[in-house]
Amino acid sequence: MSADQTYVISQPPRRYALGATCVAFNEVGHVLITRRRSPERWELPGGLVDPGEAFPDAAARETYEETGVHVKVHGLVGVYQHPSRGILAGIFIGTLVSGEPRPTAESSAAEWTEVEDALTRLHPLYRPRLKDALAARTSVTLRVHEGTEVLSLFQAADI
Repeated sequence: MSADQTYVISQPPRRYALGATCVAFNEVGHVLITRRRSPERWELPGGLVDPGEAFPDAAARETYEETGVHVKVHGLVGVYQHPSRGILAGIFIGTLVSGEPRPTAESSAAEWTEVEDALTRLHPLYRPRLKDALAARTSVTLRVHEGTEVLSLFQAADI
């Protein structure tokens, strides 16, 4: 699609919800994936940001809620717009801190898998997000701040 093309949405959302997804890796480079209960499909862990919650904290929380794995979020890969559903989703890179993947109330399965296997099994919506995370050599700057005081700065260099 060229830069001058536009998307036409039959009924644009009145407002957008903010989502956060985590592309998490373990110490051997496997990626964490989860099988949703409904709709039943393999995805990267993620969900909506709670009111007042920090964007990267939502990615870590959703990862734990869906997989039982605690991660450290290192950086932002990008922001993905889903116009028909009214969602803006931040895709974050994270690494394993603790925990073993397990089924949860939200997921019927969760597991570490090789990247190529994940690219085969993931729902098509999530494949480009994983590919973008793999291609990211540096992170988009994410500054958490109130006014002029920077509270934190995430960088992919820690990965």
